[in-house]
Amino acid sequence: MTKEVGHTGATAPRRTPVSRLTSDLLPLLAGVACAAAGTGAVLALTGSNSPLRAPFVLLFLFLAPAAGLYAALHRLEPWVRTSAAASGSLVVNLAFAAALSWLEVPVVGIGVTAIVAATALMFLWATWERRRGHVSTPRSNS
Repeated sequence: MTKEVGHTGATAPRRTPVSRLTSDLLPLLAGVACAAAGTGAVLALTGSNSPLRAPFVLLFLFLAPAAGLYAALHRLEPWVRTSAAASGSLVVNLAFAAALSWLEVPVVGIGVTAIVAATALMFLWATWERRRGHVSTPRSNS
């Protein structure tokens, strides 16, 4: 990595084009995924016959519980949170699918509404934990 000298004489790492691309691209991709997932929820709840309904609903059904679990697991390391949220999202979806199948609920909108409610509860719980002061702050080694 090359260094560049600032006006104070201190050297600062110069951002390479690849690092600049990844740092700018990840938030953009996350926003696009959230927009597509939200579109999937809207398409499912309105009963649209769009050909994009199935992929967007599947994206929503995976991303919504994963985001809620990621927020709720704030005490873990980022990579552990990511893998736990992804696998937990599958568990949440399977649990809701089994419950709705057992109850013989044939309407897709009810399943999407249940996932929305579960995700909202996860976000509320994470917010409540942070308000109570149970968030561990990272300690600096200085």
